[in-house]
Amino acid sequence: MHTLKVQLGLTLSALLFISMLLFGFVILMLWQRSGIQQETLDSKILLRMVAASLVDEEKTVSSHGPPKEILSCLNGTETMCLQWQNSSTEAVQSYGSCPTGLSLTDILNNASTSGHLETLYSGMTWNGFFLTKQYLLMAIPLQFDQKNQGSIALVRSLDQVSASIHDAQKIFFTYLLVNIIIFAIIGFTRLLHLVIRPIKRLASLADSRTELSDTSFFSGDGLGEFNQLSLSLNRLLSRIDDDKQELRSTVESLKIANDELQRNRDEMLRTEKLASIGRLSAGLAHEIGNPLGIIQGYVDLLTDASLNDEDRKSFCKRATEELSRINDLTRNLLDLSRSSVAASIEKVDLHNLLQDLISTVSIKKTSVPIAFQTNFSATDSEVIINSDGLRQVFFNCIFNSIDGIEEVANGKNGRIIVTTENQKSELGEQCGQNISISIQDNGIGIKPEYEDAVFDPFFTTKEVGKGTGLGLAVAHNIIKTAGGTITMSSQSNNGATISITLPLSSQPKKGHKA
Repeated sequence: MHTLKVQLGLTLSALLFISMLLFGFVILMLWQRSGIQQETLDSKILLRMVAASLVDEEKTVSSHGPPKEILSCLNGTETMCLQWQNSSTEAVQSYGSCPTGLSLTDILNNASTSGHLETLYSGMTWNGFFLTKQYLLMAIPLQFDQKNQGSIALVRSLDQVSASIHDAQKIFFTYLLVNIIIFAIIGFTRLLHLVIRPIKRLASLADSRTELSDTSFFSGDGLGEFNQLSLSLNRLLSRIDDDKQELRSTVESLKIANDELQRNRDEMLRTEKLASIGRLSAGLAHEIGNPLGIIQGYVDLLTDASLNDEDRKSFCKRATEELSRINDLTRNLLDLSRSSVAASIEKVDLHNLLQDLISTVSIKKTSVPIAFQTNFSATDSEVIINSDGLRQVFFNCIFNSIDGIEEVANGKNGRIIVTTENQKSELGEQCGQNISISIQDNGIGIKPEYEDAVFDPFFTTKEVGKGTGLGLAVAHNIIKTAGGTITMSSQSNNGATISITLPLSSQPKKGHKA
């Protein structure tokens, strides 16, 4: 509140000072102009009187100059010097002392030639807070009805005008100071009464108010806008109190609802864990039980003494294949459990890795021709990751695409497109660079309702014995551990796309646009 008082006082004083200063400046300028005009008029009368004394009744110019009585009249004026000449070709005669460097020759010749009054101002000097003219130069012809019959000129000092303006400035500034003090006090007192005190009282009452009512903070008439403000503030405080009660009630309700949600969440997590354990157990029982049953059957057959060596070798080979299935399943389970554990990591160039994998996989014999197409548009392709794990991820994704293509009806030619590109990503308050890899095929795809389950352990759409359902689960854990993401999008009978995003190992190269 004290700051507002000071600002109002300073603002009011500054406005008064500027307005009165401008007003005084205009008055003084008009005063100076009037004084110079008066000096010009006096000089004109004086010159006419001196010129008349130089011309006799026969209208001839005297060569002796003005009479002494006329020259003595100049001593009581601000005239500094007087010069005249009988014609423009004759020598100039002088009376008095002209300022150094100030010549009247040009103005004498102009007046003699033109036959008219000539007036000039010379020199500038400071007079208070603005510049003023220093000398008045005036010349008239000696005979106005004839040309080149001589002229007379004078130099008149304007110091008297400057002195009067200077004295007026002293009076003005004294008047300005007194008026600013008086009007500032009066204006500040009125502002204090009309603005500061009502605001202070309003703030004090608002701070100390404990019980809300519909009455105003102020009483009485004549308060105008402040009375309306007090009523609005009173209604606002009433609404705030009502909102506070409602908010308290809402918070209590939200607390109860949050406790209930927490209990439901814990129950859902427990149910989800049990369901995951159930799916894992069922998958293990199915994936291990079937090979074990087959192996048990072959072992029983091998105990038959009537078997020949060829059948015995055949049964042993088939039992060994089933044992390999169990071994592969065990290895996948170990990979799934170890993928979240920190493994040895290194800098890997994805382009080189993908190109090597495609060269290796393209040799595999398939039921339909499959063409591989690469579009490596990423300019930065190095990531920090476990190279063996990343190789396994891409192997699983590419082999899934090959299996999907082989299941397509009509046996159309297969196509797998591998694309890379750099992308910007917002990581908290920092901006990082990623590389995005997509593996797109024109295979059978999967139904949209299965897209969220493809990364669950033991989920597979393949026939029994053709897939364990652990490949994408392992890939998901490896990519997540490296700080990336993996998603699948697909339409039934219209192919599938695996999208993988990984953070780059370093900042992008200069000039690179992601």
